[in-house]
Amino acid sequence: MVGAIRLRRSFARGMLETVDTDQPDHEAYGRVTNPERYLAVVHAAQDKVDDLVKSYQVEPEAGSPSVDFPEWTSGAERVVRLQPKGGAPLALMFTDFPGVVVRVGDWGAKAFPACGCDACDESPSEVVERLNDFVNAAVEGSYEEQLTKRTLTYRYASRRGVLSGKRMLDRGEWKRHGLPAAHQWPPWSTR
Repeated sequence: MVGAIRLRRSFARGMLETVDTDQPDHEAYGRVTNPERYLAVVHAAQDKVDDLVKSYQVEPEAGSPSVDFPEWTSGAERVVRLQPKGGAPLALMFTDFPGVVVRVGDWGAKAFPACGCDACDESPSEVVERLNDFVNAAVEGSYEEQLTKRTLTYRYASRRGVLSGKRMLDRGEWKRHGLPAAHQWPPWSTR
């Protein structure tokens, strides 16, 4: 486990002593030795798109990295856009890493995997679970977001509890995102 501290009981003194830490070496933060393990994430994302199209009133359309992901354009292979009536829109950008960036609603975006380096060592199965939680929040109507002149916040329910985030915006940055607003997106309509 990354970041775990190994402890040893000192019987002579009756206390715990720190022996060593299981921290990754510094070079591991810039090294990716097996990115192919994340192909499972790409396949799961495509399967998710196929399932959504079969189950909900939504049709896939080709998106554009520069339009759907203006701040994430490097490494884009293709973008799939899903725009339901009334519900939170989704866009998935499949990358050459391999990985997927998902945009939910008007402002929410997350990368799967979040990093991919050897130090972070994200498990592909956990990455797929987080991706499904994020997408399901949009589909099930539990995704909320708010843009103010100072912050961009989101909140959604998942199997792991309520997840939220807040990002402070630079002065005037909100203008890039549109007018300040709040959305509590409704669920998608089923077929």
